[in-house]
Amino acid sequence: MNQNYGTTGIKHAVAMLLMMALEDENHQHLNIDYISSLATPPEVSLGAEARWLRDLILVVDPKVYEQIRQLVNGGLAVPGGVVDKQLFQDTAKNISLILRGLSESYHAKYAVTAGDGLTLWDPTCFPHPSCWRMREAVGALLA
Repeated sequence: MNQNYGTTGIKHAVAMLLMMALEDENHQHLNIDYISSLATPPEVSLGAEARWLRDLILVVDPKVYEQIRQLVNGGLAVPGGVVDKQLFQDTAKNISLILRGLSESYHAKYAVTAGDGLTLWDPTCFPHPSCWRMREAVGALLA
């Protein structure tokens, strides 16, 4: 693997992990099953799916998408554990919790008014913290 492709692979994998961390009002990570069910991303994503950033999955390198999907659907033993669907679910939950913790601790320390703050995770804004902030972060990783 050349250095440039390795770097792209890491960025695209992290972007996919962020997309998998998006959750609905029941704290379910629906993008994991979405990715699991599609051998390749659909050519056109519905506007309603944009809130899940599924339109950005089309930009993920096809090899990275395929590898992640294979791991979600099968699994692979590596030193230290197994990479499988359960690990992706646990990771999505942990990323969600970390972002929520960052948001709430930032808001508690730095907000001047109720409308201030980082609002990485607005509890009234499912399926994700701030659609535009998350979209910007994922887009930067996929660039």
